[in-house]
Amino acid sequence: MHDAAATREPSEVLLRRANLLDLDDIAAIERESFTTPWSRPLLASELAQDDNVYLVVSLGGRIVGFLGMWHVLDEAHIATLAVDPDFRGMGLGELLVLAALRTASELGADCVHLEYRVGNALAAALYEKLGFKRVGRRQRYYTDTGEDAILARIDGLTAEEGVTALREAWDRWLQERGFRVVCR
Repeated sequence: MHDAAATREPSEVLLRRANLLDLDDIAAIERESFTTPWSRPLLASELAQDDNVYLVVSLGGRIVGFLGMWHVLDEAHIATLAVDPDFRGMGLGELLVLAALRTASELGADCVHLEYRVGNALAAALYEKLGFKRVGRRQRYYTDTGEDAILARIDGLTAEEGVTALREAWDRWLQERGFRVVCR
C-alpha cells in the first residue's frame, strides 16, 4: 500500500448519499476489501431499501469509500464500511462513520450498533476514538474464518452531550485531515 495522501494531495472530499448508479464502484471496493464480499445483487438490494442509508466519499470524482447503515425506529446499525485500499490511512473511514452518526441522529436514532472482527485493531481503535463502547462478543460470527465479532454501541446521539461530542469529533477530523468536505 502506498501513501495515497502524499501522491494525490486532495483538498476536497465529496460526501453524499449513495444511489444505484454507484453500485459498480461500491461492489468493486467491497470485493477489494473483504475475503467474503457481499454480492452485487445483495448490495443492489441494500441500496434500494428505504430504511437503509448508504453513504459514499469521493476524491477527484472517484468513489473511494462507502458505508451502509440500517435505520429502525430510534436505533441504527452500521452494517458495512470499506475504503479502497489505495486510499486507506487518510481518515475517510472515520469521516464516513462520523457522517453516519450525524445522519442517524438526524433520523432520530439515539444509538448506533456495529460489529467488527476481534482481530481488526484498526477498527477497534477507530470506534473507541469515536466513543463506541464494547457491549458483547459473538463467538465464531464470521463464517469465512470462524473469528469472533466484537459488538459495539454508541448511545446518546440525540442528547445535548451527544450532539456536542459529535460536532467536536467532526471539527477535530477537519483540523487533523485538512480536507474541505462537501456534503450533498
